[in-house]
Amino acid sequence: MLVRFTKGPVAVQADALTCVRPDGSTTTSHMPRQGILPHEAVHFVVESVLGWRNALFGALSRGVSLETATAKLHGRQVEGSKDTQRRQTEALVECLEAEQWGGANDPVTFAEMLVLACRRRGAPTPDVTPEEIDLVRVKLREFGAAWRPLLPGSWIERTF
Repeated sequence: MLVRFTKGPVAVQADALTCVRPDGSTTTSHMPRQGILPHEAVHFVVESVLGWRNALFGALSRGVSLETATAKLHGRQVEGSKDTQRRQTEALVECLEAEQWGGANDPVTFAEMLVLACRRRGAPTPDVTPEEIDLVRVKLREFGAAWRPLLPGSWIERTF
């Protein structure tokens, strides 16, 4: 699936996400600006690097609309075990976004933060290694280096 992150006008305070599936169908939504990188971009990096297919972008690739997938991801309703990876992803994204503002944590502190974030979501802590987290951080920096200089109306395309 082709994933396009488009930088919006400064005055609008939102960017756009468009996904084009192999069958040609699309789903598009606004991404409210909140922090250094769009929240959905952090999801994309996490899910891509870790090969997770049962969270936001996996749902989008299976035909779920962005509106439905986002509401389910951030909503209060959970669907038991089939929501586990989705809840784990959101917890991991939360921890990584906190680092975007405050700097990277040592592996022990990061693991503790992830345990707490998962607990708040009623999800087991994912089995991720410090090396995998380091790779996610590298890919987030690379995405950010490509994203920050974009002018409004410009985009980054990636494949999921």
